Amino acid sequence: MSVFTLKDAKIVPDIVHEYSPKIKGTSVPLVIDNGSYQCRAGWACNTQPSLVFRNLIAKPRKDRNKKDGEVPVTPVVQIGNDIVNIEALRFQLRTQFDRNVITHFHIQEQIFDYIFTHLGIDTEGRVEHPIVLTECFVNPNSCRQLMSELLFECYDVPSVCYGVDSLFSVRENQPGVDYALVVSFGHHTTHVMPIVKGFALPDKTRRINLGGFNILAFLHRVLQLKYPVHVNAITLSRAEELLHDHCSIACDYMEMLKNWATLDYYESNVRKIQLPFTQSNPTTYLLTAEQRMEKKRELARRLSELNARRREEQQAEDQELLARLLEIKELYREDREGFDYALLEFQMKGMQELQKMIRTLTARVERCKQRMAAQQEAAVAPPPEEKVPHPPAGLTVEDWVKQVKQQRETLLEKRQVRRQRRHDLAKRHTVAAQERMRIISLLARKEKGTDDFGMRDEDWDIYKTISREGGDSDSEIENEKLVEYEDILRHHDPTFTIEEPQAGNHSGTAEYHQLHLGVEIHRAPEILFQPSMIGSMEAGLAETIDFVLKLFPAEEQLLLANNVFLTGSCAKFPGLKERLSRELLEMRPFQTPHKITLAQNPALDAWLGARNFSQQDDFARNSVTKREYEEFGGEYLKEHVASNRYFPTPAVPVIELNE
Repeated sequence: MSVFTLKDAKIVPDIVHEYSPKIKGTSVPLVIDNGSYQCRAGWACNTQPSLVFRNLIAKPRKDRNKKDGEVPVTPVVQIGNDIVNIEALRFQLRTQFDRNVITHFHIQEQIFDYIFTHLGIDTEGRVEHPIVLTECFVNPNSCRQLMSELLFECYDVPSVCYGVDSLFSVRENQPGVDYALVVSFGHHTTHVMPIVKGFALPDKTRRINLGGFNILAFLHRVLQLKYPVHVNAITLSRAEELLHDHCSIACDYMEMLKNWATLDYYESNVRKIQLPFTQSNPTTYLLTAEQRMEKKRELARRLSELNARRREEQQAEDQELLARLLEIKELYREDREGFDYALLEFQMKGMQELQKMIRTLTARVERCKQRMAAQQEAAVAPPPEEKVPHPPAGLTVEDWVKQVKQQRETLLEKRQVRRQRRHDLAKRHTVAAQERMRIISLLARKEKGTDDFGMRDEDWDIYKTISREGGDSDSEIENEKLVEYEDILRHHDPTFTIEEPQAGNHSGTAEYHQLHLGVEIHRAPEILFQPSMIGSMEAGLAETIDFVLKLFPAEEQLLLANNVFLTGSCAKFPGLKERLSRELLEMRPFQTPHKITLAQNPALDAWLGARNFSQQDDFARNSVTKREYEEFGGEYLKEHVASNRYFPTPAVPVIELNE
């Protein structure tokens, strides 16, 4: 079975795009899909967004070792793709969203600065392009008011057009649709949104407070609980990679659990994920005492070379300082005023202290020269001759090599038998393990009701039989013999080679750093249908769809069920379409048809739909200008097929108090 490796993809910082002369000075709209997971921004004249980044900012903690005047190595605030190592700043990450609603507008302002700067907009004090901005379904008026205030007052944009991301996605895939049941999967929420006669109905829309973030957090926690030894290696970023690459939704969850409970299904479907680890040298435990001493001598030699380089650098500094002090000493006779200034530079009080420093430096330089000369003599000395093993008296070299080969093979066979026995005992259904369990059960039946096992001599034989595998480890004497045999064969047999152990098999090191994804690949996304798995009391996706459909008469139910539209990043889970089809088949009346459609690009269609909407002739009529913002207020919204409904905030009644 193949082993999957983690990509651990590095984030590449965004470049600053050129503010094209074809765009500068024109009214080309700027389209921003402001999602709670990712933000996508670009010009309406382009086919793809210029910027795609995580909607996060990070403010690293101040380095206490740096002074206030020093320039920090990293920016004070990192935004989006500037956060190259997201795990290092995991606890400093901030977002402008509270679930799917924007509440932290000081963070949103920094996100806008990032977008406008990286798109190359260089107009002083304003953004001279209309903005198309997505917002959540049934966005509160207070949030829209603050957003409009930010865009009009801070950036002085000419106009803003608000729209719902999932509705833009519907219009991108199904222009002119009249009836549809939109299932929009977000990072924190999931919406079941009916469209009747071309418009979404907010009073009959239902929201589930579950999304991609909850699935990711659940998978991350499950893997950490399953592998507590690797809890630090199972990061949230790696769990996210496993979620995107391996997880899917089961068509029948209970049947899937039964399948995973069988050994054959598990072994043929489990996915092994290799975690990064440091490969240890498999031959280090075979070193003899002489080889270990040689290794220590090699380390001592390297340390000696490092110290020699440091002494050379120190000697150069001492010689330079000594030459400078001798120059100052000469000034004592020629220029007494210059001599006094030089003493102040070195913080010395007089001639006596200067001479003491000169004597100290001279002695230090001389000692360093002697030590370096001694090391050079030692380096020139010839290395000790390597000891070549010779055959014992009475044997030719050929017979000796043949005998050593046979002894080495016998030793390796014995070692392989011991390892195979340990491997068999670790498995339940092997003969060795069953025999051991038979002896233990026989002993338990024999000694039932008594507590005197070990008092008799025959008990020792039973104990030795049970614990026989305890002496199956490789001894140090055998390791030294193996090294000795290989040393002989290297010198006297030119055809001898030591087979390199396969990666990950020499002592189970790689296997020890593997994750086995079994039922977890279906269990994590199952919380969309069973929120009770994570302790949530909300209804699942199938129940919510059934509830929304029953709010309509039978004729409209049929029209909605015949156009169930899936959008959002979580819609890309394999098996989601089949699972919903099965759920609709169970909840709908007998022989009632239904149809499920998946967005062509569930993650990007919201931006593409907003871009196409900005190119229509009536785009200007659907945008709120700055004059209209000043007249009607920041919460004002112009309704269109992809927007929220506008409900003015009720005026607060004025109560006059009688005198």
